[in-house]
Amino acid sequence: MDVIDLHCDLLAYLAMSPDRTPLNPAPRCSGPQLKAGNVKIQTLAISSETNIYSLCFGLRQLEIFLELPEKYPEYFSKESIIPAFENASSFCLENEPLEDVFKRLENILTRISPLYIGITWNGENRFGGGCGSSSGLKEEGKELLKFLSGKGIAIDFAHATDSLARETLNYIDANSLDLRVMASHSNFRVLQSHIRNLPDDIAKEIIRRNGLIGLVFYKKFLGQPANLYKQIEYGLKLGGENALAFGADFFCIEDFSSLLSGEVGFFDEMANASQYPSILEGIQREMALSQDQIAAIASENAQKLIVCRTFYS
Repeated sequence: MDVIDLHCDLLAYLAMSPDRTPLNPAPRCSGPQLKAGNVKIQTLAISSETNIYSLCFGLRQLEIFLELPEKYPEYFSKESIIPAFENASSFCLENEPLEDVFKRLENILTRISPLYIGITWNGENRFGGGCGSSSGLKEEGKELLKFLSGKGIAIDFAHATDSLARETLNYIDANSLDLRVMASHSNFRVLQSHIRNLPDDIAKEIIRRNGLIGLVFYKKFLGQPANLYKQIEYGLKLGGENALAFGADFFCIEDFSSLLSGEVGFFDEMANASQYPSILEGIQREMALSQDQIAAIASENAQKLIVCRTFYS
């Protein structure tokens, strides 16, 4: 069964050193691992911390994304990878004029068509607040939303504070903006209490607005392997049959060891992208779902949003 995954950090892994290649299994989403896992389309996040290097690091990842099909055609094609911005800081600096930010972003959008843009990552930036922050949507965040309206790019809530997500939804409605929302790699908070997981009201709004919720495999956000089935069951209970997808969040743990605490990593049963076939077999074995329902979660729900993005491009 084909898989579409909504989030991994392969680009950040490659950008950290010129000696690295996408054939290395360390990021858990290498070309060979994706191929073995029947991952038909992988969303590659352009990801940066918000700091003085964020723009440089983001632009380096953009170039790497564009080079992958040319350098590694046996594993990557223009159809099999989709870019996204995990953090808007990846295309700007904190202190430059907003006009310059939008000029640069306009130019970037002539080169790639991102599936989604996250307002911020952990902490906060000029646009709004992310995990570990108490901030919501800032004035420049409102300008960013207006700039993105009608461009076919979804707004990602995976790292947003609850305040940022709720205020973004309200601002979209109050200003009749043409924007979809999603959570590229988040689970449901009621089942696993973590700020990176979605509270019910935000999850329901994503579902109501025909967005996507990419279920994440990272230990802290899942709890234990069998909880994946509970997450799917709960998402269906909320009415998310057409919204559930996968957003495993595979990355090289060693690269972020200084930022991580407590139990980190991935369970052996879902440690890298090559294990998607066995993950889907487990869902089929343990859950009373039809093949159509499983296929929807594996790829078809995500495919619908990708088609909408293509329409705008």
